[in-house]
Amino acid sequence: MTDNVRVSVVIPVHDAEAGESDGEKTVRSALASDLQELEVLVTDNGSTDRSGAILANVCDSRVVRVRLHPGRGASRPRNVGIARSRAPYVAFLDPGDLIKPDKLSAATNALDRHPEADFAFADFEYLDPGGSVVRPSAIADFPRFRTLTSVRVEGDWYLIPQAQLARGLMYESFIETSGVVLRKQLLTEMGPFDESTIYAGELDLWFRLAHSCSALYWNHVGHSCQHKSEEDLAYEAHARTDDRITVLQREKRRWNDRAARRQLDRRIAQDLAAMGYEQRLHRRRLRSIAMFAYAFATYPDARWLRAMLDSIRSS
Repeated sequence: MTDNVRVSVVIPVHDAEAGESDGEKTVRSALASDLQELEVLVTDNGSTDRSGAILANVCDSRVVRVRLHPGRGASRPRNVGIARSRAPYVAFLDPGDLIKPDKLSAATNALDRHPEADFAFADFEYLDPGGSVVRPSAIADFPRFRTLTSVRVEGDWYLIPQAQLARGLMYESFIETSGVVLRKQLLTEMGPFDESTIYAGELDLWFRLAHSCSALYWNHVGHSCQHKSEEDLAYEAHARTDDRITVLQREKRRWNDRAARRQLDRRIAQDLAAMGYEQRLHRRRLRSIAMFAYAFATYPDARWLRAMLDSIRSS
C-alpha cells in the first residue's frame, strides 16, 4: 500500500454472513474507485458468524480488517476506523451500499478547491434486490432541502452555508451516511460519532457539523443502496426512536430561536406519537395513552389528542 493515501473508507460490519456477497460487493465498489490512493478499513464489530469471509475473495493490500469485541451499533466501529485512518479525508460506507467510481475523487478534489467547506455529501439512488434502480434520486424526497439557499461553485457542486445547513436539518435528515466525505481534522477537533446514542449517532454528528461548518453538495448520484421494505423501515423506526428523541432534545438546546425550538418540538412529538401507535398495536393501552399525552404536551396537535382519546376508548 502506498503511503500517499488520500481517503480512508470506513465500513462497519457485524454478523453479515447472510449478506456476504453484498459485503464483498461493498468493499469491491470502494476499491474500484478511480481514486486509487485509498485504504478500506473494514471494522468487524465482534461478529459471531463467518463475516470475515467477505474479505476472503478480496486480495488487495489497501484493505485493512480490524476485529473488535462485540458491541452495539455502528458508531463504535466507525470511530475505531476513523482513529486507525491514515488519510486526510474519511469516507463512510455501509454494508450493502455501493459507492460510484467517481465519488471519492470528485468529493476530495472539490474539498481541496473549496476550503470554506469541511465536508461533502451527494445524492443517492435506491436499488431493488435484483440491482435495478427503483428510485434514481433519493434527495428528491426531501422538499425542505430543495428550499435551502446554496451557491453553485462548480459543475454540479453547490456550497450550502452553515446557517442554511443547520436550518435545513431541523426539518428533515437529508444526509445519508454513505454519501459523506469529510476532513479527518474536523473530527479530531469536534469529536467523532457519539457512541452513547446507539441508533442515532449519525444524526447527532450531522447536527454538530451543521453548527460548525458549511458543506458541499453534489447534485449527482454518489452511491447506491438497497430499497428497504415497509417491514424493515417500520423496525428501524421503532429501534431508533428513543435515541433520535435524545438527539433532537440535545439539538433543541443549541437553539435560542423560538421558531427553531418549536420545529424540533414538532419532530420530537412525531416520534413520541409513533411510539404511541406502536404501543397501541401491541395492546399496551396505558403506555400508548402516555405517549400520545407526552406528544401533545410537547407539541399541541389535534392528531395526538384524537389518538390519545382513541387509545382511551380502545378495549
